Amino acid sequence: MLSNFVREYNINRVFLSFSGLWPFQDRLVKNVLRTFCVLLEISSYAPEILLLCDHWDNSQMIFDAGYQFIFTTSFVGRGLHNIWNQDRLQQLCIAIDNHWDIFTDDLEVQVMKNYSSLSRKFTKLFAGLLIVMLLTFVAIPLAPVLLDVIMPINESRPRIFAVEVEFRLNKEDYFIFIFGYTTAIILVGINIVMGVDAMHIMCTAHACSLFAAVR
Repeated sequence: MLSNFVREYNINRVFLSFSGLWPFQDRLVKNVLRTFCVLLEISSYAPEILLLCDHWDNSQMIFDAGYQFIFTTSFVGRGLHNIWNQDRLQQLCIAIDNHWDIFTDDLEVQVMKNYSSLSRKFTKLFAGLLIVMLLTFVAIPLAPVLLDVIMPINESRPRIFAVEVEFRLNKEDYFIFIFGYTTAIILVGINIVMGVDAMHIMCTAHACSLFAAVR
């Protein structure tokens, strides 16, 4: 099933599968992954709200909490929208697969292959940019830790995080916990963006290929 789709757009299937958003995944795996991802992202609202409440007089903290709230909402919205419309996405994937059987002329097939190749290149570039962002977010909190090992000073350098969160805990004592949680939030959010937005790129390129093929 979907042999044509998998041949041309397998990278999109893989990206969606990471977050349980691929509609043809095993039901149990799909439900576990998507539930975990969405609930994890929703859980980040709590420390963001605490950050606002505890630092209401700090404009920088308010700004940080505000844009993080927007990003979190974007991640959750993408995931829920995909889940809500999974039947439409399933039908769309089947239709795209069938198009490769309908257009059999060599010239038409070549046009569609050119656009699918372009789609894969854009998807890989987009994924590469997101991975660089992910690595940057992960590296920022680790910088003081590595510096303490490479160039130690009399006392430990203050711990920093890629995103501001407030757990009302000592950030020095609970660094590993907070770092692990914020890293998971960023990783899952970027996975959702990568899968959903890459699918939009692919669908747009495929639609353009159909218009070009029948022109």
